[in-house]
Amino acid sequence: MEFEFHVTLSDLSPQETQTFIRVCDEENVKPVLIELDQGEHIHQPMITGIVHSEYFQDVQRVIEEISITFRNNGFTVVRIKVEIPAREERFFKQPMVPQSRPYFEWHGKVQVEDVNRLKHIFAGTEGHISRNSLHKDGSIRFVTVREYEHADHFYDSVEEIHTILQSNQIELLKQQYELCIYDSREELDRGWI
Repeated sequence: MEFEFHVTLSDLSPQETQTFIRVCDEENVKPVLIELDQGEHIHQPMITGIVHSEYFQDVQRVIEEISITFRNNGFTVVRIKVEIPAREERFFKQPMVPQSRPYFEWHGKVQVEDVNRLKHIFAGTEGHISRNSLHKDGSIRFVTVREYEHADHFYDSVEEIHTILQSNQIELLKQQYELCIYDSREELDRGWI
């Protein structure tokens, strides 16, 4: 099974950002500087990696090793998140990780010149806007849908987002359907989700 993990760090200074990118390169993980369009924790620098295994424990070992490396370089780990493909729905009702609350998440990548228009279009919907500030092109944004209760509602919400994008002639460049099986600090998204 493919596990995608995210290790979020406390916010970075400009000097720390260069070290962060260097350590990510050395560790063969992807650096991401998430900026939420609103919320209590707008800036969320994170490390993203993939582990292929049948066992969650293997992912935990990789995350711990990477976390130690970043701590040893002066960074503070504030959140750990692990996702699997959304098609693995059985783990929504039967959590893989004890005491976790799985949720579905969809990310759609779009390119828009008018970010305020995008925010206006998705106001009052299940779509939440963010960006990766490492992208040189400031017009790239991500629309996220999160669902905690029902798979059907998740897929209906994503379909609604597809319809909104089409009716506003915004091309969906890429999309990803995920099932988050572990999130150590969901509250970091308070005010955004």
